[in-house]
Amino acid sequence: GVVESLTGERLAGVLRPKVDAAWHLDEAIKDLDLTAFVVFSSVAGTFGSAGQSAYAAGNAFLDGLVRRRRASGLPAVSLVWGPWSQDAGMTQTLSETDHRRIARSGMPPLPPALGTELMDAALAGDEPVVLPVRLDLAALRAEEEVPALLRGLVRVRARRSVAGGSVAAAGLVQRLEGLGRDE
Repeated sequence: GVVESLTGERLAGVLRPKVDAAWHLDEAIKDLDLTAFVVFSSVAGTFGSAGQSAYAAGNAFLDGLVRRRRASGLPAVSLVWGPWSQDAGMTQTLSETDHRRIARSGMPPLPPALGTELMDAALAGDEPVVLPVRLDLAALRAEEEVPALLRGLVRVRARRSVAGGSVAAAGLVQRLEGLGRDE
């Protein structure tokens, strides 16, 4: 939920299953000679997701755990999935409103065949955290603000400013002009 409304109990209810399972599995197998340690994470942990702060935190933990394993010389990869086109698992319960929101997000659902191809490519690669997602650049350009991680990939047209600029922008400019060089 929204960060301000999260209680410790609600946060733990979302985090514990994912975090505890991954942590205990990592501890249980750390001395085994594995060829792979693969976790499925979510783009919510990378880009955030409105109303899903605990879920995002749990997925960010998985990505961090994988980076820690790799830094220790252990095999690990986190596949940071976006939505899949097949109605199964979490996508099975999405409403039509949810589907429209996802379409506007610039990350259209992955068809299963493409998802498995991307998984194979990620497992053959050397990156610890991989985002096997599709990007809809036109949808991203249409957004009011492109996520910071994607700004280098998405060219947006300069938006026209309102004649005279905004009052807030003018106030900020005046405050900045009044600051000394060191400030």
